[in-house]
Amino acid sequence: MSGILGINSGFSTSRMWTPSSINSINHSDLGNISGSNATIIGKKQADREVRGFNVVLHNVPEALQWIAKKIEKRFNVKVFNSDIPFKGEELKGIYDTLAGIPSEHLKGVETIVKNRSLQLNLQDSPPGVFSKMYKSKVYGAYDKENKRVFIFELDSPAQVATVLKHEIGHAVHSYNIPFEYFFLFVLKSGWDVAYHEQQFVSGNSFYNMVMKKFIIDKRDALKLAKHFNWDSIRNNKDIYGKYVLSVPEAQRELYAYKNPYETFASLYEKTISK
Repeated sequence: MSGILGINSGFSTSRMWTPSSINSINHSDLGNISGSNATIIGKKQADREVRGFNVVLHNVPEALQWIAKKIEKRFNVKVFNSDIPFKGEELKGIYDTLAGIPSEHLKGVETIVKNRSLQLNLQDSPPGVFSKMYKSKVYGAYDKENKRVFIFELDSPAQVATVLKHEIGHAVHSYNIPFEYFFLFVLKSGWDVAYHEQQFVSGNSFYNMVMKKFIIDKRDALKLAKHFNWDSIRNNKDIYGKYVLSVPEAQRELYAYKNPYETFASLYEKTISK
């Protein structure tokens, strides 16, 4: 299965998802993350965050308690229904997917919840969850505040693996990686730090000024990490409004490059446990 986002990677490894190994990432490691089959994101397909969702949780039915307990015992992660139930195939998919993920990557995942109402109303939610969207439909979300993964109504139980990996990717950058290493990942994954400067247009009789964009060398850009933080980077800019994060034109409309968090989660989804 090519993945909901349609993003392929040219390498398979779990080595890169630690702070020390981020140093070894090359831009070529990203494979076809910007390939022609990658999903193009429209204006309404924006990455969103939602904080502190309050949903009523229900235990999975007695007939499926055995696999829910199996998941909790092995991975220390609880699964719940909310307004719609998990199917048995989806719970099996959760178990199989978690089995291929390093246990330390689940530091930011305490519960996995099946839900539909948030899927329908996510655009009206307050800031704090990273959501996985494809063709204007939300398939999953990660609630950092509650260390919770939401799996929404899927087209097929087979999609559990890609949705769950993607949302765990958001948990990894939220709880496992110091900001300075994440910023290094940002620069190595194709993002640039840029700034705009007003310049005079020579030979223009109206003396017009234009804003010109300047890309900062990667080594110099790395020194500017202190100008960014977790909140500002979500909006592709620094905390002072001087610098912006920019990607090449060919990648600009891809969902995976909506912001660095989606770049990370999309690459994580395609490489972890292969």
